[in-house]
Amino acid sequence: MSSATAHKTTRGVFWAGIDRFGIVLLQFVINLVLARLLTPGDFGCISMILIFVAVSQTLIDGGFGAALIQKIDATQRDYSTIFYWNALFSVGLYLIIYAAAPSVATFFRMPLLEDMLRVLGVVIIINSLSLVQRTILRKAINFKVIAIVDIISYSASALVAIYLAHRDFGAWSIVGMQLSIATISTTLLWLLSKWCPSLTFSFDSLKSLFSYGGFLLIASIMQDVCTHIQGVVIGRRFSAAETGLYSQAKKMDEVASMTLPAVFCQVLFPIYSEKQNNISELRSMLSQNMKMISFIIFPLMMLLIIVAKPLFILLYGDQWIDAVPYFQILCIGGFFSALYNFNYYAVAAVGKSKALFYWGCYKWGVLLVLLLIGASFSMLGVLIAMVISNINIYLTNTLLAQRYIGYRLGQQIVDVVPTLLTTIISGAIVFPIFLLTGIHWLLCCIIFAIIYLFISYIFKLDGLSYIKSFIISRISKRRV
Repeated sequence: MSSATAHKTTRGVFWAGIDRFGIVLLQFVINLVLARLLTPGDFGCISMILIFVAVSQTLIDGGFGAALIQKIDATQRDYSTIFYWNALFSVGLYLIIYAAAPSVATFFRMPLLEDMLRVLGVVIIINSLSLVQRTILRKAINFKVIAIVDIISYSASALVAIYLAHRDFGAWSIVGMQLSIATISTTLLWLLSKWCPSLTFSFDSLKSLFSYGGFLLIASIMQDVCTHIQGVVIGRRFSAAETGLYSQAKKMDEVASMTLPAVFCQVLFPIYSEKQNNISELRSMLSQNMKMISFIIFPLMMLLIIVAKPLFILLYGDQWIDAVPYFQILCIGGFFSALYNFNYYAVAAVGKSKALFYWGCYKWGVLLVLLLIGASFSMLGVLIAMVISNINIYLTNTLLAQRYIGYRLGQQIVDVVPTLLTTIISGAIVFPIFLLTGIHWLLCCIIFAIIYLFISYIFKLDGLSYIKSFIISRISKRRV
């Protein structure tokens, strides 16, 4: 990796990290507060209808955001065309959601969902007005502005949610928060971004961008459907309380397994796209990224499995204790979900959106089948289905990276297995100590970290070396 690329990556990761971790921290805090003010049923209501908003949001983006990033010579005409398309399409989608709301409420046997979905759907229109501004900032690796916008909007919206929850608005508190986030962030992006649309629209531009983004669109829709359909299936098959418990456990798992990888992927996709004509350098970057992220995420997931019970009681209270086994099982899948997007974005960067679409049909089709089979048995069946699906998605994306990047499955296993084995050994040592002695979970975390780092040092894991070099380079640059 060249020094210029390394500097750009470091700066991008820094601000994207502030953005992502700042948002996660805010979400985490507001979630803790709301978890004590609202019931599992309230959270279950929202998880049942989020699929409709998520899929609509994906339809609006249409893969065009990725297409604009991947296209090196995108023009003002391209950006303006996508802006007007997003705005018009979002209105049409909202009208469909508005008309379908009564049927959705009937399906879940919850009349309240009709009004909630109609109000929540307004978020789609609001967000569509700032998608291009956000895409341009991402392409320029200007995550500083994005971080400022997101942190301000989430902070203000958190106050709105807490106020509504204190006034006994129940699930409407979360709806109010979503509307506030969309409104404030869109307003700030317009104020802080230097881009404005021109009075131009080109069907040729739309067609050109859709030839790449269209396949990513359909793949993203399938991903969103299968991700959020869990709430639909569980909400239909089980109670709202069980849906809320699952939703909270999954949210906690995703904070741990996907937050840091999401930061890296957000920054790396534009950089991967710049390297699309230099496959050997792209492959080297991908290998290094895999080693670094696995070195951090694998031990984190193991620790969370070990200390899940006292952690949940501390954070959420006794009313959420039944979510602990859900969370522990989902953390197993987190070992794989932490890695699979790196392969995905590397393949997307070299323009293979059609392959991602075809294999996306397979991945998300398998997830849907597994989910339906698991739900026919029990909640345990659903959880096991999610773990198996994560393994399948990881392997599929890895094989795609092998085909188009030359990053072979065998080599990727060699890159991550040493870290996995180190994590398992550390967990096997610490878990019996924690279980038999009843030591405080914070002390357990410290012991685990010491053992993990010691074994990593003895066996000279590459992930440790990369992180050590990164820290030293940052300190040296500050001194200069």
